[in-house]
Amino acid sequence: MTKIYTKTGDAGKTSLVGGKRVEKTCAQLEAYGTVDELNSVLGTAIEELRVAAVDADRTMQRDDLIKQLSAIQNRLFTIGGILATEPENCDKYWKDSPVVSWTEVLEAKMDEYTESLPKVQNFILPRGSKCAAQLHVARTVARRAERKMCQMGEETAREDEFFCNVKKFANRLSDFFFIAARYTLFVEKKDETYWELEK
Repeated sequence: MTKIYTKTGDAGKTSLVGGKRVEKTCAQLEAYGTVDELNSVLGTAIEELRVAAVDADRTMQRDDLIKQLSAIQNRLFTIGGILATEPENCDKYWKDSPVVSWTEVLEAKMDEYTESLPKVQNFILPRGSKCAAQLHVARTVARRAERKMCQMGEETAREDEFFCNVKKFANRLSDFFFIAARYTLFVEKKDETYWELEK
């Protein structure tokens, strides 16, 4: 069995896809490291949803949401790979990845899920169930990942098509998690909690 540790990063550097060595503190690593963190947070949300108490008439909706979240997990791995690849190598490793279509998929699902939800009356507090709260965590980490990508773009002057499509998807992803958190409460037949201004 191959050992998990390589010792090649002991001095504070790591390799990008293609072999280039960079500092572990660079914006590029911050970007795809945050995407990796988001993937782990999303995994927790999926497992919470799997064990949630759901009535028989909502199991189809629950299963569909799990399917969508699982697909996003897989896509986040691809995104991490794209962010870890220098622009000149992206065609070599990622040209067959349909990243450009992923944003449209998210938008269509958000529209579909929103049809089942009540209109938002005020700011919604991130709670209601374990899965809903975890999806709100995913929402905030997705926003941070997007900020890290923007920082990476500024520092590396990266503007290739792969990177632009990934940023667009990341921007839409946090919106999706907000809708998914609300939809989770619909699936679990639980109420939303609205923010109230203290007087």
